[in-house]
Amino acid sequence: MLRALICLSALAAPISALAFTGAQLTKLCAQTDVASRNACKGYVQGAADGVYNTIDAIGGTTGPRVGQYFCLPPKTTPQSLVDAIRKYVAEDPRAGDYNASTVVSLGLGKAYPCKGRD
Repeated sequence: MLRALICLSALAAPISALAFTGAQLTKLCAQTDVASRNACKGYVQGAADGVYNTIDAIGGTTGPRVGQYFCLPPKTTPQSLVDAIRKYVAEDPRAGDYNASTVVSLGLGKAYPCKGRD
């Protein structure tokens, strides 16, 4: 029985992670407590890294490539990433319905477009 519960928990965790929406990310990032602010920054940085690494795996991130969503300047801070995401969601009310990682990709793409992209 315990083994079944552990397996069920392992299957449920990825499903709940996929359900994290732009609205939930925005709510988290609007909190003022240290834990929430750090969780917001951590999520945004992790999603940005995930997108970057995925693009790198399918074609590289040195310079603009097909499918590259954003190009971050070298000294970009975690807070500037969060600010870009919050601005994107404020300007596009539909973004609250998107998956949170999609919001990160699109928000950073709007704030930090790659130069020379077609």
